[in-house]
Amino acid sequence: MTYRCPRCGADHIKSNGYARRAGCAIGGTAGAVGGVAGATSGAELGLVAGLAAGPFGAILGGIAGAIVGALVGGAAGSAAGAALGEIFDNNLLDDLVCLTCEFRFTATEVEVQNQPFYEPH
Repeated sequence: MTYRCPRCGADHIKSNGYARRAGCAIGGTAGAVGGVAGATSGAELGLVAGLAAGPFGAILGGIAGAIVGALVGGAAGSAAGAALGEIFDNNLLDDLVCLTCEFRFTATEVEVQNQPFYEPH
């Protein structure tokens, strides 16, 4: 979506995305930690799947299962954290900045301004 500055009307707008980046990092870390906790079941699955290849396959399968569990948990947590951070950026923080007049504003301020005026009869 293209935003216009509520003060000067310029369309040279930059989004800082501080909360989105912080949410992504925090969510990724929490998801990886949760993924490691869930990795024990992934390790057990890998262990069972690797048994067909013998003892070495079982160990390798267990390690691979644990790594995949942590990666999937980290990716899911990162995506959820980024989405939550974007909500904070758009609604609570003055995330958008006009590069022309350096005015800071939120996306909701612009959306409210662009709503057609309704005058009841």
